Amino acid sequence: MSLTIDRRQFSQARKFLQGTVRAAERAQFRAVNRVASKYRTAASKAVREQVRLPAAYVNQNLTITQKATAKNPEAVISGRKRPTRLARYGSKQMARAAAGARGDGVRAIAPGRKQAGVSVAVRRAGGRKKMRKAFMVPLQGSGQMGVFVRTGPGRKDIKHLYGPSVDQVFRGVRDDLRPDIRRNLVTEYKSQLAYANQQENKR
Repeated sequence: MSLTIDRRQFSQARKFLQGTVRAAERAQFRAVNRVASKYRTAASKAVREQVRLPAAYVNQNLTITQKATAKNPEAVISGRKRPTRLARYGSKQMARAAAGARGDGVRAIAPGRKQAGVSVAVRRAGGRKKMRKAFMVPLQGSGQMGVFVRTGPGRKDIKHLYGPSVDQVFRGVRDDLRPDIRRNLVTEYKSQLAYANQQENKR
């Protein structure tokens, strides 16, 4: 009995190994990106379960800032670090009856009434908070409103109030989601590897 090994067999072996490596690399970064997308969606929901922010706002400010590639199979999800205007947290201008008051159409205060503070709802678990000394002011050039308090007697002695940023809330919930990331990554990698190997076999 004889065994013959020639160069063609080495070439076939190299081709197989190269294909296996390519498949593994593709499966790795594709799995990371798929899981990152799912994680961002789950993180957005978790953030909104903590604070009363609209889904559109959270989704706009909680994004995948780096996608995984074959050379760098790492994805990064980042939240907006700048504090969120308190007015975004369901702020409502409060008013009380006042004889002769003109009202204010910009702040939805009817004639015969005057401002009497602002109510906001920041935490999902808590109720609305009434801030009797706060007031709402249109922000110049934006068409949006801000919640302010007075810090002195002068006209410009006011302070714009902010609530927690998306990043702050995200940091508080992201560790709770890590176990799901690990499980999903294993499952997704197996699926992507099987698909990548099928593609290699067709070459």
